[in-house]
Amino acid sequence: MIGAISNNQNMSFGRPENKLTSEQSDTVKTTLAQFDAQNLSEEDAKSIVETFKEAGIQPSKALAEHMSELGFDAKSVGELAGVKPPRHPLKGQASSAVDLEQAVDFLSKSLKEQDIDSLNEEQKQALFSELKSEFGLEEGSSFVKIKV
Repeated sequence: MIGAISNNQNMSFGRPENKLTSEQSDTVKTTLAQFDAQNLSEEDAKSIVETFKEAGIQPSKALAEHMSELGFDAKSVGELAGVKPPRHPLKGQASSAVDLEQAVDFLSKSLKEQDIDSLNEEQKQALFSELKSEFGLEEGSSFVKIKV
């Protein structure tokens, strides 16, 4: 995560924090306790995904680790539930196009609790750099290409 240096404020941009709140951890634990990891049906997986979504729990490394501690494989649950992987490329892979809706969602989540009027130039550039990284855009490449 990128942290802002100015004014000694810590600001994070980009992906969900790699931590679950205690409430989220409890929700994950309570939800998964209702299922048998070895005999999970498609309906079970969909129920788990929906419960997490309703609780505002985003897919993350922290979620996957917590699920693993409880005997569940997050990737397998997601696949069984029919959750599609992100449409943006993996880091390091070239991209010919970025889904505008995903970019807007990314920015909305990144700026949700920020006072965007008070962001300094360094913080704006850090956000833009993380945005480019998130969507696999190489340094020096254009973020927006308009064709008519």
